[in-house]
Formats: sequence, structure tokens, C-alpha cells
Amino acid sequence: MIIFNNVNYNIDGKSILMNIDFTIKDGEFVAIVGPNGAGKSTLIKLLLGLIDDFEGSIEIDGFDHIKWLRQHPIGYLPQKEIFDRHFPATALDIALMGLASKLSFGKRFSRSDIDKAKKSLEVCGAQHLHKSLIGSLSGGEFQRVLLARALLTDSPYIVLDEPEASIDRPGVLGFFEILRTIHATGKTIITISHDLHTLSSYCTFLVCLNKTLHCHSQMDLVDAEVIQKTFGESFHIIEKDY
Repeated sequence: MIIFNNVNYNIDGKSILMNIDFTIKDGEFVAIVGPNGAGKSTLIKLLLGLIDDFEGSIEIDGFDHIKWLRQHPIGYLPQKEIFDRHFPATALDIALMGLASKLSFGKRFSRSDIDKAKKSLEVCGAQHLHKSLIGSLSGGEFQRVLLARALLTDSPYIVLDEPEASIDRPGVLGFFEILRTIHATGKTIITISHDLHTLSSYCTFLVCLNKTLHCHSQMDLVDAEVIQKTFGESFHIIEKDY
């Protein structure tokens, strides 16, 4: 369970997040939505301990989030992964990075580790890519490899920042089908997205954010009025054209 308790974050006197109070129960598939500049990525960075100068508190499983993070990993897909496309790493090498925190200094990955990584790639529909160099992967293929890396941490939480970026429509739907499968195993999934049409088919809990919360509720209880308050009067719900 993750609890945000009266979280406020300011930069140079400018409010980025205000009075954030909500709880994510175990096993939810959470979507965080809001316009550009709403503070969505900032909220995730606070949760991951990447920003620490905020007011309020964040708890994970009953502990201060920083204390919890020192003992446990969280599977994370950033909005953009910067890498050298010419670096001779394979998809399997990238997936194995999910086990790096468990690897003793000076030790190599075991056969068991490699088998786990291949299984994780299989769950993410990328088993056929395990020998492929990362420079040869498409955007959608690379996202699946990064998801395999996140899954391999064996964390109960998977956090994604706009995972549909740079993926075409069929690729997005295939990716969310994989997330649905992972969610069915009991994982708590938290994703930032602008694609409300897709989210409504997969997510169970919606957080509408625009510096402050406009709604945090079960997906099927969110109505058009809440969406308009979040995004503004000029916003219209349409299916995204990839």
C-alpha cells in the first residue's frame, strides 16, 4: 500500500504539487492523468525518492518511502531511457540489470539468473530478442525489454512514466495487454498516460492531477465533469490517433 499524506512541493516559491492526499491499495492498476505541467512525473519522482525536499509524507507498506526503498526495489520505466545505441549490449543484458542490486560485488550472473531474465523477457513478449543488440530494437521492442528489467526486480510495484511514448497503436495495445497479465499476478501497477481511451479498458483506479488532486477513485466512477476539471474546458475525450 502506498499513501501520499498532505504532500506539497514548491520550486522557487512556485507550487508544483499542492495538498496531495490519496492511497493506492495493493493490487490496483493505477493511471495518473493530467495535462502537461500537471506534476505527474514529479509525483512519481517523489515516490521513487528522486526528489526529497518536499512537505508531507509518503509511505510504502507502512514505512517512510525512503526507508522502504533502501531495503526494496521498485520496478521503474522512465519516460525516456538514454542509451548509446552503439554499445554492444543485448536485450538479455538489459533485462539482467533488474537483478544487479542482488548481485554480490565481483560476482557474475548465474545460469539461474540468466534463466530468470529469459523468462521475464518471455512474459513481456520479447524472448525472441534476447540476443539482439539494443541498437537494433524498435521503440516498442525496447520498451518491452525495459519492462522485463523492471519485472525482474521482483518488486510488488511497477511504475511507468508514459510507456506508450514512441509506440504505434497496435504496439500500445499489445504493451497494455502485457501489463494486464502482469497485474493479474498481483502486482500493483502505476502508470502515467494521456491515453484515456486505452486506460479505461485496462486500469482499475484513476488519479486526476493538475498540481492538486481533482479525483482519486475507481476508474468506472470517474465522469466527464472530473476530466474537464482536470484538463480544462477546452479538453475533449477522443481516441488517440497513432
